[in-house]
Amino acid sequence: MISSGRLLARMVLDRVEQNESYVNLALHDILASNPQVEQRERAFCTELVYGTLRNLLQIDFILGRLLSRPLQSLKVPVKDTLRLALYQLLFLPEIPERAVCHAAVDQIKNSRYSGLAGLVNAVLRNFLRNRKQIPFPDRDSQPVEFLSVTYSHPAWLAERWLKRYGFELAERLMAIDNEKPPLTVRINRLCTSLAAIRHELAEAGVMFTQGNLLDEALILQSLPMPLEELPAFRNGKLFVQDESSMLVAHLLQPAPGATVVDLCAAPGGKSTHLAELMNNCGTIYSIDDHPHKVGLIAENAARLGLKIIEPRLADARSFQPPSDVPVDAILVDAPCSGTGVLRRRVDARYRRQAEDSAELVRIQREILDHAAQLLKSGGRIVYSTCTLEPEENQEQIRWFCQAHPEFRPVPWREYLPAQLGDHLEDSSTPWANVLPASGGGDGFFLCRLHKS
Repeated sequence: MISSGRLLARMVLDRVEQNESYVNLALHDILASNPQVEQRERAFCTELVYGTLRNLLQIDFILGRLLSRPLQSLKVPVKDTLRLALYQLLFLPEIPERAVCHAAVDQIKNSRYSGLAGLVNAVLRNFLRNRKQIPFPDRDSQPVEFLSVTYSHPAWLAERWLKRYGFELAERLMAIDNEKPPLTVRINRLCTSLAAIRHELAEAGVMFTQGNLLDEALILQSLPMPLEELPAFRNGKLFVQDESSMLVAHLLQPAPGATVVDLCAAPGGKSTHLAELMNNCGTIYSIDDHPHKVGLIAENAARLGLKIIEPRLADARSFQPPSDVPVDAILVDAPCSGTGVLRRRVDARYRRQAEDSAELVRIQREILDHAAQLLKSGGRIVYSTCTLEPEENQEQIRWFCQAHPEFRPVPWREYLPAQLGDHLEDSSTPWANVLPASGGGDGFFLCRLHKS
């Protein structure tokens, strides 16, 4: 019977590599199929999985210099055992080195690859003896390679950010990508007040701080139980949502009684926020083209007590509301490359390629074209993404306004807190290109467009 967080972590990494599984799904499945494992070991497994993947390129770079054979020639379980051990030796100094090495060797001894236990032991001992002599790319003469290896970002992305942001900001953004993201929740002010929820959380033993920009944002620092078991969460008073993502509903600013279309709605975070701002009065058509995701929208709306959300299974490029219903506002939270949320989606950096943006740009434009046709005169669209890439952000806005001259961008300052300017790549533009903040919000792009 499995009881070790280390073994569970190796099983997750094995599945990610062998089956090309998404890490969050693989982790969920492995933990769910091993309910006998103690909570402490489950938390340790999660730390090992996410920490190893955040630092995978650096770990593999080091292993490549310790092995006498190509890393990829190793069997996946052996390779992942070495990766997990090296992560602990590099980034978890509170764990005794001897314990790390012993656990890794013992794990291989008790597997079908027991003959490679000596190799695992030799590699880890070699690292401990020679870690300071391992040559890394030079910061000054090889800046792309240095950033890519040190912060485990693909070289194509390191090169892009280096050209756009310069070395100092590119390095800071990559360092933030390797941090543990904050657990931020939105307060459902339809069923509680700010003062009441703060008191309830404090009484429950939850440690939290106020968000950086919005009153309804709280950053949870420690929990006495899993969040899903917290009474305030079960009773619909809280919804997990990054603070940058919360800005979207405020920028659209729908009035109570309005008809709103959220064209890329799953899992419903922005739709439910819009419903709260509308005082649960009006209609929100929440669109997604995956049946299980439409179900998630309905589940989240029900838990929060929101009655005005109508989840619909449809393509965002062809959805049609009832013919006699004028659409007051549309949210296009478009599918994107996600480079603003790499600390949350730790395996996304290894899945994306430089050329992916071209296809995403095409899809984004098709959705925007359709939104322009759905919207009534005098209405507004908010276009948002969770990427930092300009071709998916401000370049899309420039294209859209040329293709649809009846639209114009409206400055974000008319709707969002002034202090947001401190978090933007350029605070003088009408759109808000939010950079990831250490301990704060994710990278996000937002622009409000008015139709004459």
